[in-house]
Amino acid sequence: MTTYSLVIRRLMICSLTIVMSRAMTSPLLTLFLSSRLGLNQQDVGLLMGIAVFIATLLGLYGGYIIDRLEKRKLLILAMLSSAVGFSLLTFAHNVYLTTLTLVITETASALFLIGSKAIISENLPVGQRAKVFSLRYTLTNIGYATGPMLGVVIAGHLPVAPFFIASAIAFCSLFLMVGIPRTAADPQHVPRSFFDTLVTLKNDRTLILFTGGSLLSTVVHGRYTLYLSQFLLVTHTPEQALRILSAVLACNAVTVILMQYQIGRFLKREQLPYWICLGTALFAIGLIGFSFATTTLAWCAAMFVFTLGEMIIYPAEYLFVDTIAPERLRGSYLGAQNLAAFGGALSPVICGYLLINSPAPTMFYVLACLTAVGGTLCFLAGRHARLSHADVAL
Repeated sequence: MTTYSLVIRRLMICSLTIVMSRAMTSPLLTLFLSSRLGLNQQDVGLLMGIAVFIATLLGLYGGYIIDRLEKRKLLILAMLSSAVGFSLLTFAHNVYLTTLTLVITETASALFLIGSKAIISENLPVGQRAKVFSLRYTLTNIGYATGPMLGVVIAGHLPVAPFFIASAIAFCSLFLMVGIPRTAADPQHVPRSFFDTLVTLKNDRTLILFTGGSLLSTVVHGRYTLYLSQFLLVTHTPEQALRILSAVLACNAVTVILMQYQIGRFLKREQLPYWICLGTALFAIGLIGFSFATTTLAWCAAMFVFTLGEMIIYPAEYLFVDTIAPERLRGSYLGAQNLAAFGGALSPVICGYLLINSPAPTMFYVLACLTAVGGTLCFLAGRHARLSHADVAL
C-alpha cells in the first residue's frame, strides 16, 4: 500500500476503521434494540429493514451530491454522522428516534462507500483501480472478520461500550481525511439538477441492465450469512448449525484476506463481462455444493468456491460502473448501482419463504437461477457498452 499516494493510503485506512466500527456493533444491535425498546425480533428486523431501505434510496441522491460538492468534506460529514449515530443509539428509548438514528448511520455508510470509490477513481490511473478496489475489499473483510469478535468480547464487560468505542473510532478516523488535499468538483462539469441526473441515469440502458443484474446477484451474495443460518437451523440441530456456520465464515474470511488482492490484479476492463460470468458460475457451483454438503469439510469446500465468485464480483462491479460512468456523473452512477443493495434486503425474505414452502435444498437451486439471470444481465450490459463505444468511435 506504500506505493500509492497519501490520499489513497489514508482512504484505505479509513475504509478499514469505518467498517471496523460498524462491525463491532452489528452482532449486538438486534439484541440491544430489542431489550431497550421492548420489541420482538420480527419488529426489530422490520425497523432495521426500513432504515436500510430509506438509506439506500437516499444513497442515490448522495451520489448526486458527491458530484456537486467537495468529496473530502462529504466523507468527513459521513464519518461524523456515524460517530454521532453510534453514540445516540445507546440512548435509544423511542422507536421513532431510533429509526431516525439508524437511517442516519446507514445513510452515512452509503455516502462514505460511494464517495470513497469516487475519490479512488479520481486519484488513480485506470490501470491501477482494479487493484485498489480489491485491496479495499480485502480491508473491509478484515474489519468484518475482527470487528464482531471485539464487539462481543467488550460487550461481555459493558454492554454499551462497543457503541461508544465504535463512535470514537469513526470520530478519530475523520482526522485522517482532514490532512488530504481538497477534492472539489469542477464547476464547469457538475450536473445541472437532480432531476436531469435521474433522466440521464434512466436513459442509460447499460446502467439499468447492470444494476438489475447486480441486484439479482446481491440476493445471493449480499446477505448469504442470513440464508445459510436459516437453512442450517432448518436442517440441523442448533449446535451443528453453529459449528458449520462458524467454519464456513472462517473459510470465507481467510480466503478473501489471502487471495482477494492477488485476484484483483488480473481484472482487466476489456474482459469484465467474462470475469463477471466466471464469478456467476462460481456462485452457482458453490450454491449447488451447499445443497449436497453433508459434512463440515464439504460445506467449507463449497464456501471456498462461492468465495472465489465473491472475490471476482465485488471489484468487477465497481470497476464496470467506473468504466461506463461519465467523469462528471461518477458519484451519481455509483449511487445508482448502490440500489443493488435492495437485493440483500430481499434475500432473507425470499429464502425464508422457500424454506417454509418447499424442500430446504430448493432454496439453493432458486438462488443459483437468480445469480445466473443476474450474470446474464451484467454480461448483456457489458456487450451493450462495447456496442455503444463502437458506435461512438464510428
